[in-house]
Amino acid sequence: MRKINLIIIASLVILFSPVATVNAQQFTTQEQAILNALNTLDPNIVRYFPRWKVCEPSLQIHIFEAFNNAGFDRSLLNMSDIEVLAAPGDFDPEYGNFQLLLVTCGQAAMSPHQISTFFTAKLRRELSGEWSFSGSGFGRTYCYRDIPAEVPVSTFQAEAIINYMQPNDVTHAVTLSLFEQYLKIGESGFWLKSIFGNDEAGYQFWSSGQAGVVLQRPLYVNRDLGTSRAIPHLMSFYIGAGYRITSGIDASGTMFSWLPERVLNGSPSGDFIFGLNFHLPVMPELGVSIHTRLPFKSPKNTEIEPHKWGKISLDKLLEAEPNRDIFAEDGRVISDVVPVMQSSGKASVFYNWWLNKRNPENYIRADLGISYVETHEMAMYKDITDGNTYISKDNITGLKTYKPEGLDYLYLKLEYRNQATWPFGVSAQISNQTFLGNVWVPIFGNWLLLEMKYSTVLRDTRPYELKNFLMFSPIIRITI
Repeated sequence: MRKINLIIIASLVILFSPVATVNAQQFTTQEQAILNALNTLDPNIVRYFPRWKVCEPSLQIHIFEAFNNAGFDRSLLNMSDIEVLAAPGDFDPEYGNFQLLLVTCGQAAMSPHQISTFFTAKLRRELSGEWSFSGSGFGRTYCYRDIPAEVPVSTFQAEAIINYMQPNDVTHAVTLSLFEQYLKIGESGFWLKSIFGNDEAGYQFWSSGQAGVVLQRPLYVNRDLGTSRAIPHLMSFYIGAGYRITSGIDASGTMFSWLPERVLNGSPSGDFIFGLNFHLPVMPELGVSIHTRLPFKSPKNTEIEPHKWGKISLDKLLEAEPNRDIFAEDGRVISDVVPVMQSSGKASVFYNWWLNKRNPENYIRADLGISYVETHEMAMYKDITDGNTYISKDNITGLKTYKPEGLDYLYLKLEYRNQATWPFGVSAQISNQTFLGNVWVPIFGNWLLLEMKYSTVLRDTRPYELKNFLMFSPIIRITI
Protein backbone atom coordinates (compact mmCIF):
# COMPACT_ATOMS: atom_id res chain seq x y z
CA MET A 1 0.00 0.00 0.00
CA ARG A 2 2.78 2.41 0.90
CA LYS A 3 4.47 1.77 -2.46
CA ILE A 4 1.22 2.54 -4.30
CA ASN A 5 0.79 5.78 -2.33
CA LEU A 6 4.35 6.82 -3.16
CA ILE A 7 3.82 6.16 -6.87
CA ILE A 8 0.58 8.19 -6.91
CA ILE A 9 2.11 11.11 -5.00
CA ALA A 10 5.23 11.19 -7.13
CA SER A 11 3.12 11.16 -10.31
CA LEU A 12 1.09 14.13 -9.08
CA VAL A 13 4.25 16.00 -8.16
CA ILE A 14 5.65 15.49 -11.66
CA LEU A 15 2.39 16.57 -13.27
CA PHE A 16 2.01 19.79 -11.32
CA SER A 17 5.60 20.72 -10.49
CA PRO A 18 6.46 24.18 -11.92
CA VAL A 19 10.04 23.19 -12.73
CA ALA A 20 11.60 19.97 -13.95
CA THR A 21 15.27 20.23 -14.75
CA VAL A 22 18.33 18.04 -14.59
CA ASN A 23 21.02 19.28 -12.25
CA ALA A 24 24.78 18.81 -12.25
CA GLN A 25 24.42 15.46 -10.50
CA GLN A 26 22.23 14.24 -13.38
CA PHE A 27 19.10 13.42 -11.41
CA THR A 28 16.25 11.99 -13.43
CA THR A 29 13.33 14.24 -14.27
CA GLN A 30 11.24 12.35 -11.74
CA GLU A 31 13.81 12.84 -8.97
CA GLN A 32 14.13 16.52 -9.74
CA ALA A 33 10.38 17.08 -9.81
CA ILE A 34 10.08 15.63 -6.32
CA LEU A 35 12.96 17.75 -5.02
CA ASN A 36 11.48 20.90 -6.55
CA ALA A 37 8.11 20.31 -4.95
CA LEU A 38 9.24 18.97 -1.58
CA ASN A 39 9.05 22.29 0.25
CA THR A 40 5.56 23.02 -1.10
CA LEU A 41 4.04 19.74 0.05
CA ASP A 42 2.02 19.32 3.20
CA PRO A 43 3.78 17.27 5.92
CA ASN A 44 1.04 14.67 5.48
CA ILE A 45 2.32 14.22 1.92
CA VAL A 46 6.03 14.41 2.75
CA ARG A 47 5.70 11.50 5.17
CA TYR A 48 5.10 9.22 2.17
CA PHE A 49 8.62 9.90 0.90
CA PRO A 50 11.13 7.14 1.71
CA ARG A 51 12.33 7.29 5.31
CA TRP A 52 14.36 4.71 7.14
CA LYS A 53 16.47 4.09 10.24
CA VAL A 54 20.09 3.02 9.79
CA CYS A 55 20.98 -0.05 11.85
CA GLU A 56 24.25 -1.01 10.14
CA PRO A 57 26.95 -0.58 12.86
CA SER A 58 29.69 0.46 10.45
CA LEU A 59 27.52 3.13 8.82
CA GLN A 60 26.29 4.31 12.21
CA ILE A 61 29.88 4.91 13.28
CA HIS A 62 30.78 6.80 10.09
CA ILE A 63 27.64 8.95 10.23
CA PHE A 64 28.20 9.69 13.92
CA GLU A 65 31.79 10.74 13.21
CA ALA A 66 30.64 12.95 10.30
CA PHE A 67 28.29 14.80 12.67
CA ASN A 68 30.99 15.00 15.31
CA ASN A 69 33.61 16.34 12.86
CA ALA A 70 31.09 18.90 11.63
CA GLY A 71 31.12 20.43 15.12
CA PHE A 72 27.79 19.22 16.48
CA ASP A 73 27.47 18.97 20.25
CA ARG A 74 28.16 15.33 21.14
CA SER A 75 25.42 15.48 23.78
CA LEU A 76 22.89 15.90 20.95
CA LEU A 77 24.15 12.89 18.98
CA ASN A 78 22.86 9.33 19.26
CA MET A 79 24.60 6.67 17.18
CA SER A 80 21.67 4.26 17.56
CA ASP A 81 19.08 6.81 16.43
CA ILE A 82 19.96 7.72 12.82
CA GLU A 83 17.19 8.48 10.31
CA VAL A 84 17.26 9.32 6.60
CA LEU A 85 14.66 11.24 4.56
CA ALA A 86 15.08 10.82 0.80
CA ALA A 87 13.52 11.19 -2.63
CA PRO A 88 13.51 8.10 -4.87
CA GLY A 89 15.83 7.99 -7.85
CA ASP A 90 13.35 5.94 -9.84
CA PHE A 91 10.17 4.45 -8.58
CA ASP A 92 11.52 1.01 -7.81
CA PRO A 93 12.52 0.84 -4.13
CA GLU A 94 14.20 -2.53 -4.73
CA TYR A 95 16.88 -1.21 -7.10
CA GLY A 96 16.59 2.57 -7.29
CA ASN A 97 19.08 4.69 -5.42
CA PHE A 98 17.91 7.74 -3.50
CA GLN A 99 18.63 11.47 -3.24
CA LEU A 100 19.38 12.27 0.42
CA LEU A 101 17.25 15.16 1.71
CA LEU A 102 17.85 14.99 5.45
CA VAL A 103 19.93 12.87 7.84
CA THR A 104 19.34 13.06 11.58
CA CYS A 105 21.56 11.68 14.34
CA GLY A 106 19.81 11.93 17.67
CA GLN A 107 18.69 15.54 18.05
CA ALA A 108 20.99 16.90 15.31
CA ALA A 109 20.20 17.11 11.60
CA MET A 110 22.04 17.84 8.36
CA SER A 111 20.48 19.44 5.28
CA PRO A 112 21.51 18.38 1.73
CA HIS A 113 24.17 21.11 1.63
CA GLN A 114 25.66 19.96 4.93
CA ILE A 115 25.53 16.31 3.85
CA SER A 116 27.50 17.12 0.70
CA THR A 117 30.00 19.06 2.81
CA PHE A 118 30.61 16.75 5.78
CA PHE A 119 29.84 13.26 4.42
CA THR A 120 32.42 11.58 2.21
CA ALA A 121 31.35 10.70 -1.32
CA LYS A 122 31.62 6.99 -0.44
CA LEU A 123 29.40 7.39 2.62
CA ARG A 124 26.78 9.35 0.67
CA ARG A 125 26.66 6.81 -2.15
CA GLU A 126 26.48 3.80 0.13
CA LEU A 127 23.79 5.41 2.27
CA SER A 128 21.70 6.35 -0.78
CA GLY A 129 22.13 2.96 -2.42
CA GLU A 130 24.05 4.26 -5.41
CA TRP A 131 26.91 2.00 -4.34
CA SER A 132 26.36 -1.39 -2.76
CA PHE A 133 27.52 -1.37 0.86
CA SER A 134 28.07 -5.15 0.91
CA GLY A 135 29.88 -5.17 -2.42
CA SER A 136 27.22 -7.27 -4.12
CA GLY A 137 23.62 -6.77 -5.13
CA PHE A 138 21.84 -3.49 -5.80
CA GLY A 139 20.50 -0.56 -3.78
CA ARG A 140 20.67 -0.41 0.00
CA THR A 141 22.48 -3.61 0.95
CA TYR A 142 23.10 -2.54 4.54
CA CYS A 143 20.90 -2.98 7.61
CA TYR A 144 17.99 -0.50 7.62
CA ARG A 145 14.36 -0.32 8.77
CA ASP A 146 11.75 1.60 6.81
CA ILE A 147 9.72 4.13 8.80
CA PRO A 148 5.95 3.75 8.29
CA ALA A 149 4.10 6.67 6.74
CA GLU A 150 1.99 6.90 9.90
CA VAL A 151 5.02 8.21 11.85
CA PRO A 152 5.09 12.06 11.77
CA VAL A 153 7.82 13.84 9.83
CA SER A 154 10.70 15.23 11.91
CA THR A 155 10.43 18.89 12.93
CA PHE A 156 13.88 19.40 11.40
CA GLN A 157 12.04 19.93 8.10
CA ALA A 158 11.60 23.59 9.15
CA GLU A 159 15.05 25.03 8.49
CA ALA A 160 16.25 28.21 10.19
CA ILE A 161 17.08 30.79 7.51
CA ILE A 162 17.73 34.53 7.72
CA ASN A 163 16.25 35.67 4.40
CA TYR A 164 13.21 33.78 3.11
CA MET A 165 13.78 35.10 -0.41
CA GLN A 166 17.42 33.96 -0.26
CA PRO A 167 17.24 30.55 1.46
CA ASN A 168 20.66 29.19 2.42
CA ASP A 169 19.43 25.66 3.13
CA VAL A 170 19.04 24.67 -0.54
CA THR A 171 21.43 24.08 -3.41
CA HIS A 172 19.65 26.13 -6.06
CA ALA A 173 17.09 28.92 -5.67
CA VAL A 174 15.34 31.44 -7.90
CA THR A 175 13.10 34.25 -6.64
CA LEU A 176 11.34 36.54 -9.11
CA SER A 177 9.24 39.63 -8.40
CA LEU A 178 8.85 43.21 -9.64
CA PHE A 179 10.99 44.38 -6.71
CA GLU A 180 13.91 41.93 -6.81
CA GLN A 181 15.18 38.91 -8.68
CA TYR A 182 17.53 36.46 -6.93
CA LEU A 183 19.51 33.52 -8.31
CA LYS A 184 21.60 31.19 -6.16
CA ILE A 185 24.54 29.80 -8.12
CA GLY A 186 24.71 26.15 -7.05
CA GLU A 187 26.54 25.08 -3.89
CA SER A 188 29.04 27.93 -4.19
CA GLY A 189 26.89 30.14 -1.98
CA PHE A 190 27.09 32.96 -4.54
CA TRP A 191 23.94 34.99 -5.23
CA LEU A 192 23.23 37.11 -8.29
CA LYS A 193 20.67 39.81 -7.48
CA SER A 194 18.81 42.37 -9.56
CA ILE A 195 17.18 45.14 -7.51
CA PHE A 196 14.54 47.70 -8.53
CA GLY A 197 14.43 50.75 -6.27
CA ASN A 198 16.45 51.82 -3.23
CA ASP A 199 14.71 50.42 -0.15
CA GLU A 200 17.55 51.41 2.21
CA ALA A 201 16.80 55.05 1.41
CA GLY A 202 13.05 54.52 1.78
CA TYR A 203 12.39 54.92 -1.95
CA GLN A 204 10.86 51.66 -3.18
CA PHE A 205 10.09 50.38 -6.67
CA TRP A 206 10.58 53.15 -9.25
CA SER A 207 10.29 56.10 -6.82
CA SER A 208 14.10 56.41 -6.60
CA GLY A 209 14.71 56.19 -10.35
CA GLN A 210 17.36 53.56 -9.58
CA ALA A 211 18.02 49.88 -10.18
CA GLY A 212 21.09 47.69 -9.83
CA VAL A 213 22.72 44.31 -10.25
CA VAL A 214 25.03 42.84 -7.58
CA LEU A 215 26.94 39.63 -6.92
CA GLN A 216 26.97 38.39 -3.32
CA ARG A 217 29.81 36.20 -2.06
CA PRO A 218 29.98 34.34 1.27
CA LEU A 219 33.15 34.32 3.41
CA TYR A 220 34.31 32.54 6.58
CA VAL A 221 32.38 29.39 7.50
CA ASN A 222 30.50 29.62 10.79
CA ARG A 223 31.78 26.87 13.12
CA ASP A 224 29.28 27.61 15.88
CA LEU A 225 26.95 24.61 16.08
CA GLY A 226 24.03 26.51 17.56
CA THR A 227 23.80 28.99 14.69
CA SER A 228 25.50 27.35 11.69
CA ARG A 229 22.24 26.01 10.26
CA ALA A 230 20.81 29.51 9.92
CA ILE A 231 24.08 31.40 9.47
CA PRO A 232 26.45 29.17 7.47
CA HIS A 233 28.94 32.02 6.91
CA LEU A 234 30.08 34.75 9.28
CA MET A 235 30.64 37.27 6.54
CA SER A 236 29.24 38.03 3.13
CA PHE A 237 29.74 40.99 0.87
CA TYR A 238 28.18 42.10 -2.38
CA ILE A 239 29.45 44.34 -5.11
CA GLY A 240 27.78 45.60 -8.25
CA ALA A 241 26.59 48.54 -10.30
CA GLY A 242 23.46 50.67 -10.26
CA TYR A 243 21.85 52.37 -13.20
CA ARG A 244 19.24 55.03 -13.88
CA ILE A 245 15.81 53.83 -15.01
CA THR A 246 13.22 55.66 -17.10
CA SER A 247 10.23 53.74 -15.72
CA GLY A 248 7.69 55.81 -13.83
CA ILE A 249 8.20 59.14 -15.56
CA ASP A 250 5.08 58.67 -17.68
CA ALA A 251 3.05 55.56 -16.87
CA SER A 252 -0.12 56.62 -18.70
CA GLY A 253 -1.50 53.93 -20.98
CA THR A 254 0.37 51.15 -19.15
CA MET A 255 -0.65 48.60 -16.54
CA PHE A 256 1.04 50.84 -13.94
CA SER A 257 -1.02 53.95 -14.74
CA TRP A 258 -2.54 53.79 -11.24
CA LEU A 259 0.86 54.48 -9.65
CA PRO A 260 2.09 58.03 -9.02
CA GLU A 261 4.63 59.33 -11.52
CA ARG A 262 8.05 60.23 -10.17
CA VAL A 263 10.47 63.13 -10.70
CA LEU A 264 13.53 61.77 -8.87
CA ASN A 265 16.34 60.40 -11.06
CA GLY A 266 19.28 58.09 -10.58
CA SER A 267 22.80 59.29 -11.33
CA PRO A 268 23.52 59.81 -15.06
CA SER A 269 26.85 58.01 -14.64
CA GLY A 270 25.45 55.04 -12.71
CA ASP A 271 26.42 53.91 -9.22
CA PHE A 272 28.94 51.71 -7.50
CA ILE A 273 27.11 49.43 -5.04
CA PHE A 274 28.83 47.77 -2.10
CA GLY A 275 27.49 45.96 0.95
CA LEU A 276 28.83 43.91 3.83
CA ASN A 277 27.21 41.72 6.49
CA PHE A 278 29.46 40.62 9.34
CA HIS A 279 28.36 38.30 12.15
CA LEU A 280 30.37 38.35 15.37
CA PRO A 281 32.21 35.02 15.80
CA VAL A 282 31.49 34.97 19.55
CA MET A 283 27.76 35.64 18.96
CA PRO A 284 26.77 35.05 15.31
CA GLU A 285 23.23 36.28 15.89
CA LEU A 286 24.69 39.77 16.36
CA GLY A 287 26.48 41.67 13.64
CA VAL A 288 27.05 44.76 11.52
CA SER A 289 25.53 45.56 8.13
CA ILE A 290 26.75 48.18 5.63
CA HIS A 291 25.17 49.24 2.35
CA THR A 292 26.28 52.09 0.09
CA ARG A 293 25.67 53.51 -3.38
CA LEU A 294 28.19 56.00 -4.77
CA PRO A 295 27.93 57.63 -8.22
CA PHE A 296 30.78 56.87 -10.60
CA LYS A 297 31.01 60.58 -11.46
CA SER A 298 29.89 63.80 -9.81
CA PRO A 299 27.03 65.73 -11.51
CA LYS A 300 28.18 67.65 -14.55
CA ASN A 301 26.90 69.13 -17.78
CA THR A 302 25.13 66.25 -19.59
CA GLU A 303 23.12 66.00 -22.79
CA ILE A 304 19.79 64.26 -22.18
CA GLU A 305 16.53 63.17 -23.77
CA PRO A 306 13.95 65.22 -21.81
CA HIS A 307 11.17 62.60 -21.98
CA LYS A 308 13.43 60.08 -20.15
CA TRP A 309 14.04 62.30 -17.12
CA GLY A 310 11.88 63.24 -14.17
CA LYS A 311 11.65 67.01 -13.81
CA ILE A 312 9.82 69.84 -12.07
CA SER A 313 8.70 72.86 -14.07
CA LEU A 314 10.65 75.93 -12.96
CA ASP A 315 7.46 77.97 -12.77
CA LYS A 316 5.76 75.33 -10.60
CA LEU A 317 8.77 75.08 -8.30
CA LEU A 318 9.05 78.84 -7.79
CA GLU A 319 5.31 79.09 -7.22
CA ALA A 320 5.63 76.59 -4.35
CA GLU A 321 8.80 78.31 -3.06
CA PRO A 322 8.43 82.03 -3.89
CA ASN A 323 11.56 82.98 -1.94
CA ARG A 324 13.79 81.06 -4.33
CA ASP A 325 15.46 82.53 -7.38
CA ILE A 326 16.99 80.13 -9.90
CA PHE A 327 18.85 81.49 -12.90
CA ALA A 328 21.90 80.87 -15.10
CA GLU A 329 24.66 83.44 -14.75
CA ASP A 330 25.50 83.21 -18.46
CA GLY A 331 21.94 83.82 -19.65
CA ARG A 332 20.84 80.26 -20.44
CA VAL A 333 17.07 79.85 -20.24
CA ILE A 334 16.15 77.27 -17.60
CA SER A 335 12.88 75.43 -18.20
CA ASP A 336 12.90 72.75 -15.50
CA VAL A 337 14.73 71.53 -12.41
CA VAL A 338 15.93 67.89 -12.47
CA PRO A 339 16.48 66.18 -9.07
CA VAL A 340 19.31 63.63 -9.21
CA MET A 341 19.95 61.19 -6.39
CA GLN A 342 23.64 60.87 -5.61
CA SER A 343 25.22 59.13 -2.60
CA SER A 344 23.11 56.97 -0.31
CA GLY A 345 23.67 54.23 2.22
CA LYS A 346 23.19 52.91 5.72
CA ALA A 347 25.22 51.27 8.49
CA SER A 348 23.49 49.32 11.23
CA VAL A 349 23.91 46.84 14.05
CA PHE A 350 21.55 43.87 13.73
CA TYR A 351 20.35 40.97 15.84
CA ASN A 352 18.70 37.76 14.59
CA TRP A 353 16.41 35.91 16.98
CA TRP A 354 14.48 32.63 16.63
CA LEU A 355 11.89 32.20 19.36
CA ASN A 356 12.55 28.43 19.39
CA LYS A 357 15.77 27.27 17.72
CA ARG A 358 14.65 23.64 17.80
CA ASN A 359 11.56 24.58 15.79
CA PRO A 360 12.52 27.82 14.00
CA GLU A 361 9.06 28.86 12.84
CA ASN A 362 9.15 32.36 14.34
CA TYR A 363 11.98 34.69 13.38
CA ILE A 364 12.68 38.32 14.38
CA ARG A 365 15.42 40.63 13.18
CA ALA A 366 16.15 44.15 14.43
CA ASP A 367 18.47 46.74 12.83
CA LEU A 368 19.53 50.06 14.36
CA GLY A 369 21.94 52.49 12.77
CA ILE A 370 22.35 55.56 10.58
CA SER A 371 21.29 56.35 7.03
CA TYR A 372 22.50 58.88 4.47
CA VAL A 373 20.73 60.17 1.34
CA GLU A 374 21.99 63.03 -0.81
CA THR A 375 20.08 64.58 -3.72
CA HIS A 376 21.22 67.36 -6.06
CA GLU A 377 19.09 69.70 -8.16
CA MET A 378 20.23 70.31 -11.73
CA ALA A 379 18.91 72.79 -14.24
CA MET A 380 17.47 71.74 -17.61
CA TYR A 381 17.93 74.03 -20.58
CA LYS A 382 18.06 73.92 -24.37
CA ASP A 383 21.28 74.97 -26.07
CA ILE A 384 20.45 77.54 -28.74
CA THR A 385 23.51 76.60 -30.81
CA ASP A 386 22.81 72.89 -31.38
CA GLY A 387 19.17 72.65 -30.25
CA ASN A 388 19.93 69.83 -27.81
CA THR A 389 18.74 69.65 -24.20
CA TYR A 390 21.20 69.56 -21.29
CA ILE A 391 21.23 69.39 -17.50
CA SER A 392 23.89 71.23 -15.54
CA LYS A 393 24.91 72.78 -12.22
CA ASP A 394 27.70 74.97 -13.62
CA ASN A 395 27.25 78.73 -13.19
CA ILE A 396 23.66 78.35 -12.00
CA THR A 397 22.38 80.11 -8.88
CA GLY A 398 19.63 78.89 -6.56
CA LEU A 399 19.91 75.12 -6.96
CA LYS A 400 19.74 73.05 -3.78
CA THR A 401 21.62 70.03 -2.49
CA TYR A 402 19.52 68.00 -0.05
CA LYS A 403 21.47 66.28 2.73
CA PRO A 404 20.32 64.58 5.95
CA GLU A 405 19.25 66.72 8.89
CA GLY A 406 18.36 65.54 12.40
CA LEU A 407 16.20 62.41 12.31
CA ASP A 408 17.04 61.88 8.63
CA TYR A 409 20.09 60.02 9.93
CA LEU A 410 18.05 57.45 11.87
CA TYR A 411 17.86 53.94 10.43
CA LEU A 412 15.56 51.47 12.19
CA LYS A 413 14.11 48.23 10.87
CA LEU A 414 12.11 45.43 12.50
CA GLU A 415 11.24 42.22 10.69
CA TYR A 416 9.08 39.28 11.70
CA ARG A 417 8.65 36.05 9.77
CA ASN A 418 6.51 32.99 10.47
CA GLN A 419 7.74 29.83 8.76
CA ALA A 420 4.98 27.41 9.75
CA THR A 421 2.47 25.72 7.43
CA TRP A 422 1.32 29.13 6.14
CA PRO A 423 4.56 31.19 5.97
CA PHE A 424 4.33 34.98 5.94
CA GLY A 425 6.53 37.95 6.73
CA VAL A 426 6.17 41.59 7.74
CA SER A 427 8.72 44.36 8.23
CA ALA A 428 8.72 48.05 9.14
CA GLN A 429 11.59 50.44 8.40
CA ILE A 430 12.35 54.09 9.07
CA SER A 431 15.15 55.62 7.01
CA ASN A 432 15.63 59.17 5.73
CA GLN A 433 12.50 59.99 7.80
CA THR A 434 10.54 57.77 5.43
CA PHE A 435 8.47 54.80 6.59
CA LEU A 436 8.62 51.65 4.46
CA GLY A 437 6.35 48.73 5.31
CA ASN A 438 6.52 45.32 3.67
CA VAL A 439 4.17 42.32 3.87
CA TRP A 440 4.31 39.04 1.95
CA VAL A 441 1.94 36.10 2.13
CA PRO A 442 1.69 32.77 0.24
CA ILE A 443 -0.90 32.17 -2.46
CA PHE A 444 -0.01 28.58 -3.41
CA GLY A 445 2.38 26.65 -1.18
CA ASN A 446 5.64 28.52 -0.71
CA TRP A 447 6.46 28.97 -4.41
CA LEU A 448 3.85 31.60 -5.36
CA LEU A 449 3.48 34.53 -2.98
CA LEU A 450 2.15 38.08 -2.96
CA GLU A 451 4.21 41.01 -1.67
CA MET A 452 3.08 44.52 -0.80
CA LYS A 453 5.23 47.57 -0.07
CA TYR A 454 3.97 50.89 1.27
CA SER A 455 6.11 53.97 1.86
CA THR A 456 5.26 57.39 3.22
CA VAL A 457 7.38 60.42 4.09
CA LEU A 458 7.13 61.30 7.80
CA ARG A 459 8.43 64.88 7.50
CA ASP A 460 7.48 67.64 5.04
CA THR A 461 7.97 66.21 1.57
CA ARG A 462 10.70 67.60 -0.62
CA PRO A 463 9.77 68.67 -4.18
CA TYR A 464 11.02 65.40 -5.68
CA GLU A 465 9.48 63.01 -3.12
CA LEU A 466 6.23 61.07 -3.36
CA LYS A 467 4.24 61.46 -0.16
CA ASN A 468 2.72 57.97 -0.39
CA PHE A 469 3.57 54.99 -2.59
CA LEU A 470 1.82 51.60 -2.60
CA MET A 471 2.93 48.70 -4.81
CA PHE A 472 1.99 45.01 -5.13
CA SER A 473 3.89 42.20 -6.81
CA PRO A 474 3.59 38.42 -7.17
CA ILE A 475 6.65 36.39 -6.16
CA ILE A 476 7.74 33.14 -7.75
CA ARG A 477 10.06 31.25 -5.39
CA ILE A 478 11.67 28.02 -6.63
CA THR A 479 14.10 26.01 -4.50
CA ILE A 480 15.96 22.79 -5.24
